[in-house]
Amino acid sequence: MTKMSPVKRHADLPMGMQMFAQLIVEGIIIQQSMPMDLKNTQDSPTWKLVFNCDIPQHVASFQITIMRKSEGTRLLGSIEIERDQALLAGEKQICIPPFVKVNPDGPLLEVIVAFSVSTFSHKPAELDTNNVSDIQIGLANDQAISTQLEEMLDKGTEMQLDLQDLWAMHERILLHHTSDKKRGKLLNLLGNICLQQWQLSHTIPVLNQAICAHMDAVRDGLADANSLYDLGLALLPRVQQLGEVNDLNKCVQVMQDAIRLTPDGHPDKLLRLTNLGASFFYRFQQLGDMDDISRFISIGEDTVHQTPDGDPEKPSRLANLGASLFYRFEKLGALDDISRAISIGEDIVHLTSDDHPGKALRLTNLGGYLLRRFEQLGDLDDLKRSISIGEDAVRLTPDDNQDKPLRLNNLGSSLVTRFEQLGELDDLNRSISIVEDAVRLTPDGHPHKPARLTNLGASLLRRFARLGNLDDLNRSISMVENAVHLTIDGHPNKISMLINLENSLLTRFDSLGDLNDLNRTISIGEDTVQLIPDNDLDKPFILSNLGNSLHSRFKHLSDLDDLNRSVFLGEKAVSLTPDGHPNKPVFLGKLGRSLRSRFERLGDLEDLNRSISITENAVSLTPDDHINKPGELNDFGNSLFHRFEWLGNLEDLNRSILIVEDAIRLTPEGYLDRSLRLNNLGNSFRTQDAVHLSPDGTPDKPLMLNNLGNSLLARFERFGDPDDLNRSISIREDAIPLTPNDNLAKPSILNNLGNSLRIRFECLRDLNDSNRSISIGEDAVRMTPDGHPAKPFRVNNLGLAFHARFEWLGNVDDLGKSISMGKNAVHMIPHGHPDKPLMLKNLANSLFTRFERLSDHTALKEAIPLYALAALSATGPAHVRFNSASMWAKTAKIQGHPSLLHAYHVALGILPELAWLGLSISDRHYHLLEAGKVVRDAAAAAIVFGQPEKAVEWLEQGRSIIWGQLLNLRSPVDILRTSHPKLADQLLSLSTQLERSGTRASHPETTASSIQGSLQSIADQAHQNTHKRRELLTQIRGLEGFVRFLLPRTIYELSQAGKQGPIVVLNVGTDRCDALILMPGLDDEVMHISLADFTPKDARSLAQTLSHLVGRGVRLDGQREGDIDPEDAFENNLAKLWLGVVRPVLDGLAITTPHRAKFPRIWWCPTGPLAFLPIHAAGLYGKNDSFGSKLSDFMISSYVPSLTAMIESFRAPSKSQQGVQILAVAQPSAFGQAYIPGTQEEITHIQRLANGTVPVLRLEEDMATVESVQQGMQNSRWVHFACHGVQNISYPTESALLLAGSSRLTLSDIIQLALPNADLAFLSACQTATGDKSLEEESVHLAAGMLLAGYRGVIATMWTIMDNDGPHVASGVYEHLFKTSPPDPARAAEALHLAVQKLRQRSSAKKSFFHWVPFIHIGV
Repeated sequence: MTKMSPVKRHADLPMGMQMFAQLIVEGIIIQQSMPMDLKNTQDSPTWKLVFNCDIPQHVASFQITIMRKSEGTRLLGSIEIERDQALLAGEKQICIPPFVKVNPDGPLLEVIVAFSVSTFSHKPAELDTNNVSDIQIGLANDQAISTQLEEMLDKGTEMQLDLQDLWAMHERILLHHTSDKKRGKLLNLLGNICLQQWQLSHTIPVLNQAICAHMDAVRDGLADANSLYDLGLALLPRVQQLGEVNDLNKCVQVMQDAIRLTPDGHPDKLLRLTNLGASFFYRFQQLGDMDDISRFISIGEDTVHQTPDGDPEKPSRLANLGASLFYRFEKLGALDDISRAISIGEDIVHLTSDDHPGKALRLTNLGGYLLRRFEQLGDLDDLKRSISIGEDAVRLTPDDNQDKPLRLNNLGSSLVTRFEQLGELDDLNRSISIVEDAVRLTPDGHPHKPARLTNLGASLLRRFARLGNLDDLNRSISMVENAVHLTIDGHPNKISMLINLENSLLTRFDSLGDLNDLNRTISIGEDTVQLIPDNDLDKPFILSNLGNSLHSRFKHLSDLDDLNRSVFLGEKAVSLTPDGHPNKPVFLGKLGRSLRSRFERLGDLEDLNRSISITENAVSLTPDDHINKPGELNDFGNSLFHRFEWLGNLEDLNRSILIVEDAIRLTPEGYLDRSLRLNNLGNSFRTQDAVHLSPDGTPDKPLMLNNLGNSLLARFERFGDPDDLNRSISIREDAIPLTPNDNLAKPSILNNLGNSLRIRFECLRDLNDSNRSISIGEDAVRMTPDGHPAKPFRVNNLGLAFHARFEWLGNVDDLGKSISMGKNAVHMIPHGHPDKPLMLKNLANSLFTRFERLSDHTALKEAIPLYALAALSATGPAHVRFNSASMWAKTAKIQGHPSLLHAYHVALGILPELAWLGLSISDRHYHLLEAGKVVRDAAAAAIVFGQPEKAVEWLEQGRSIIWGQLLNLRSPVDILRTSHPKLADQLLSLSTQLERSGTRASHPETTASSIQGSLQSIADQAHQNTHKRRELLTQIRGLEGFVRFLLPRTIYELSQAGKQGPIVVLNVGTDRCDALILMPGLDDEVMHISLADFTPKDARSLAQTLSHLVGRGVRLDGQREGDIDPEDAFENNLAKLWLGVVRPVLDGLAITTPHRAKFPRIWWCPTGPLAFLPIHAAGLYGKNDSFGSKLSDFMISSYVPSLTAMIESFRAPSKSQQGVQILAVAQPSAFGQAYIPGTQEEITHIQRLANGTVPVLRLEEDMATVESVQQGMQNSRWVHFACHGVQNISYPTESALLLAGSSRLTLSDIIQLALPNADLAFLSACQTATGDKSLEEESVHLAAGMLLAGYRGVIATMWTIMDNDGPHVASGVYEHLFKTSPPDPARAAEALHLAVQKLRQRSSAKKSFFHWVPFIHIGV
């Protein structure tokens, strides 16, 4: 047994090394111990080595050698033991000095040896050498060792030597020679032999032995240039294999020392410089130190400079220099480096003949440099030259050359790059063919085969995108699947291949609609996510992609779980991505889109607001010159436009347009997506530019033309501009010849063109449009396979085209075809499908036309149940069902059908859904324009059937709903959300799904097997959602306070509006006018008075006349008092109102006695055109007409926009005196408006009348800012505005009072204020009670809005007033109100009545109607 420990730590004893010992007898290794790790981790580690052999008696002495096994097997030293010493020691452990080190500076070991002594009774056996070969170590002289080394050198050129022979020779040299240069030479020669063996075997132990021998040679003092260089040459391959930093630094150091010792002119100097450069290059690759790459370049320049032209090494040295410049370019991006690399590459190619075996490689390198410069600068000449050079490289490479597939693959990639730049299909086709050859020549099992399959799959996918050939798409998927199959788990490229497979499957899903592809995409994404940890740099990218796929599945299956997971994964991807990472904006953009979809599903504005905030963040993080910036801006603009559609905020719309304009500005001309962004600029004037930026050959151009045509048609249908319709047709006509007949989108484009032509025909009656519409529609139907989800729509549209031509030409065959097409469309679409009501309605329309034109009562009878089926459908858009119910009522009325009231009941039941659920604000306004007429006709029908109470309920339901929507007041759903937010969200989600669940015919499908399933699945889903919503409504109505949720108020509730006096609801139906009166004491009854002598035509005529007489504008200058419109026309209008409307009402109320004081009150709630007429001024004003011939002689009139508003105004006034002050605002000179004289005198007079009893907060001119006025309104119960007012017809909540500078106090601002104690508002401004003719049901104006915002009473003007009249009326009103203390705002109507009487009596002549009639009171 041998036990060793070092005296102290030493570099020859590195941590982790193993030790073993050899027993040498008579120069032969007879036994070798097992290698052992150090026994413990103390400062002085020990090794215990055990032998088990006999030493014969005749052996006088023996050796124990100590060996180290670390980066080569090496002798550390030995001890010589005499036989007698061993016998004396016996079993004792003895320390036998000295330990003879092989190097003077080697480690000193303390060796303790123990022996076992025994006596042989027989002759001992031969020496035991069973655990080592018969290795002769001793008894060798210098000559013998040199001879053996020469023999090994000779043998090594032909055969591999045993590693044991190599380290044994190393041991022999160290054991028998002292450390000197002579031994060094022998070791250096051994190192060269080992390096020679490495080149044959490529096994690391042999390479380690070579390095060990060379290091010992240098250590023995042989530190000349050759030995140092040889050591460097030995270290260099281990650097390449293992990448150890210590080896790298050592290699560089000894190479530098070798070159320093190599004289100039030495034949090997340039070679040694080259290898030193390689050492610097490897260290640069390992550590990234730019100084190393710069030294590499400097050495390369020196070697090239010192190599004469014609030297066969010149091209290779130029190649190294070019490569070094290229690598530095990749790191630093210096264009000079890549340009020099290209220039050098050109020189190399020029110096190399075509028959040189390296010519193809040098061409390949030059082509790569050119391609890289193209990618940097975009110069197509570089790309073209790269391709040409790549073609030469491929031509010079035989098929059996192992590099042929690589060069083919590179050439294919370059051709794809040029295709992406120029769109030349030939480049893509050649690329596919070339990469197919690369794949064919690459054997299975080759490490690059998966990558080449992936590249081929990507090119096939591009060609599919261009040509739409499904075979390309299927082959693409097959290629990537094979690549994935050939790639082992854990391979660094496996994840990218899985991502490519996801993209290909997703593309096929988008094309064919096969959910199996989408499900596989998601499954692969889920597996990929599990393969990598959160700290992997690719994890956010994979999470974001998976979220995107789930978002796509949500769009098709409407599974909210998919959408929620998409949002969750998007949030995680963003959270794992550090700020500043280039992909962060991309991940933010995808998350923003998922949130926007969830908003569309659930209606939660928080999701939309987050979407906008996140998308805005993505925009801010993306530099203007980044290729993604236009897309991010486009998304941001779309989100803002989406919020505008829901909330109607004009600032969102303006920002949206500006942002999308920026997106277009940043998109390079000719870039395909530029056209899409122009299309997304909304319905602005820029959209037509999109088409001109896409070359005719691009596959997207027909679709973009089609989409632009859709936008223009939609805008025409909304605003009626014929230029939009003409351009829609022209654009679609351009799309047709660009779309091949086998293109999946062709029938859709034909269908849309046919629709546009039909609509233009209906407007302009050009028969050519009608004929073309039918012909094109027939082509669209013919090209659509049976079972295609768009087939019912296209058949339906063809029926509409025949119907339109019949109405012009009267050809019964056309009407017959229209009916036949409609029946086919209805038959094709499954029951419960949300588009079925539309098909039923259109068929019923054709049958109704047959009745109207041909008096075919059978057709009318057939139409009624079709309208009823459409209206009663549990699924389908609310506006379609509402329109169907309206037509059901119309036809039932004509037929005398008993279902008339039921039809109106259904229509009114749909109205809350139309207003509050599932539609954007702009769509609600659009459809509600038609609702008022239906509501009034429903009330008229209820009156005819003797149900005036039902008439009042229906009128109030319609008015409250429409008012609430137009003024953005809190809806029942908003109220529900305050106490039961989850129920409100569920209701909105289900309603939104039902509203938007129909198919769109422009979405092409290709396989009939999945098509019917698609239609049926939509029907099934809609049916399920309808059932869920019905159950949810039942649950909500079971809650306290929600018994009448989304149901109209009962007459019992509404009768409370008449508790202070009669309220007269004036209804104007299609063919009759009626008054419905609520009075104190009639809790459940309504008095009906037929206005038999006043027709709807009379009402419209009076409204038109009055509108012509008064016009609209600013407050009139006082100097124009004499220049007014004829009084006779006005007098005639007021007389007709008196005789036709007011007198019958007074008679019905038995009011026959006029009053000169203490007038009773009456409230008017007019509908339709009566909402624009001054009923309060009705009367006979002729010279011979006596007292008692005018309404004002009998009663004080007020108006109320709805019964609900009246009930709300009855709230008890606050008993607290806090805040009893008047806010008086004077703004005579608003920006862009004419100066109003007298406004300051007006509020000065109010202040004087208050006489200190009531505080007056006075805000004038620049002090009248929006902020100060809002604050004043919150602190004041009364407000008085002497200023300009403007009415916004399209967006009533933007109607405003004009304040300081250009600021506006909008109705929206006022509604949002908390005004619990608001009492009276006096709007001495123009247009404060001016209604909108397009909304006949409602007088949408500032004054009524103030009432709904919380004021109990409002004094306003119906049209422009004279400048001198406002102050006089205001003075009269406040003079009367301030007679009591505290002043009572409930007397405002009486005060106005008296003030107007004074105004009429101011001059000797009768005051003009235009002066006093505009003043009205609204509310209590």
